Amino acid sequence: LSMKIVAIIPARGGSKRLHRKNIYPIWGKPMLSWSVGAAKASKYISDVWVTTEDEEIKNVAQECGARIHSRDPFLSGDKVYKMEAIRDCFSSIDDGHDIVVSLQANSPEVTPELLDSAIETFIKEDRNELMSVGPNLMQNAAFRIMKSWYVFQKDLSTKSGVYVCDVHDVHTLEDVKFIENRTT
Repeated sequence: LSMKIVAIIPARGGSKRLHRKNIYPIWGKPMLSWSVGAAKASKYISDVWVTTEDEEIKNVAQECGARIHSRDPFLSGDKVYKMEAIRDCFSSIDDGHDIVVSLQANSPEVTPELLDSAIETFIKEDRNELMSVGPNLMQNAAFRIMKSWYVFQKDLSTKSGVYVCDVHDVHTLEDVKFIENRTT
């Protein structure tokens, strides 16, 4: 692939349902480390960024090898859409990227193989956007792959697709237990 692909992982510090969710330990490591590791091990992703306002999350992300975008605290509130943070980060870091992968910090089941397969599907099917969905075809928010210009799309999505994957997002302690139980 001759395309330049960046992964952006939004990881704010103020999670409500599970305190410090993005760095909550799962399988012996902070949750964020699994997403960073998957993106870094991808065959196609060349840059991995974590956008956060939180110093502890910044430290964990750096220890995992991610680059850090210091997010404006205004973009870290409960009512801020994730794409606002992705757009802000991408505007600051874009270095001729062709594709942007928005990857959730709280989807520790995402693997490099899963990301690579989704990226291959995105390119083969020539989509503007590809969103992950569960086996029930409902969005699971694990990742969203977009052409770089599509990051700024604010109207109805066009040429979109979905990628089916059985990945569970973590929002509560019950979610952590669910994931840990199904992988043992």
